Formats: sequence, structure tokens, C-alpha cells
Amino acid sequence: VMMGSIFAGLDIGQGAPANASTFGRSIGFIYTYHILQCPLEQLHGRQSSLHNAVSGASLGAFGVMQGRIGVPFVPPHVLHGNGPRGAVAIGAAVYGGLGFAFAAMGGK
Repeated sequence: VMMGSIFAGLDIGQGAPANASTFGRSIGFIYTYHILQCPLEQLHGRQSSLHNAVSGASLGAFGVMQGRIGVPFVPPHVLHGNGPRGAVAIGAAVYGGLGFAFAAMGGK
């Protein structure tokens, strides 16, 4: 809940409306991210930063494909200039990279 609220605050700071939907989306995104990575760790019997990258990339690709989330750090002309499939691939790469970076900072 805490990390989701922090990300919602960042989203609101960039112009999103401050309502329950914004907070729910951010908290739900973090919750789903952890739900995706836990079975991977159980299957392999150990923690790995690649599990975080796969979870982030999968969730990022799905969210961008559905139009529910944007892609941070990428200018809009780059996203829209590559067509819808390009935007999904870029979203997967960015969110996968963020998941990998959070795992690396966490010591995985």
C-alpha cells in the first residue's frame, strides 16, 4: 500500500486526478507485480532479479496494450511513432528494466 501510494503521488504530481481510481490503480499494479513474481521464485527455488524483470515486463506490456498505464521516461513521439506494437514492446522493456533495477537495489 505504501509503495502504491508513493507511485500514485508521483502520478498525481504529473497531472493525474487525485481520486480513488488513481490510488487503486497504483496499489493494484504493485500488488499484481508481487503476485506475478512469487510463483516464479517458488518454481525456481530461489530469488532472482530476472523474476522481477519478467514480472515487470509482463505487467508493463499488458497495461500499455490495454491503455491503462503510460510509459515513463519515454517521450510520446517515440511511443506513437512506432505503432501500437512498438509501444507495447517499449512499455515491456521500460517496466522490465524498472523491475530489474528495484531487484538489484534490493540485493537480489
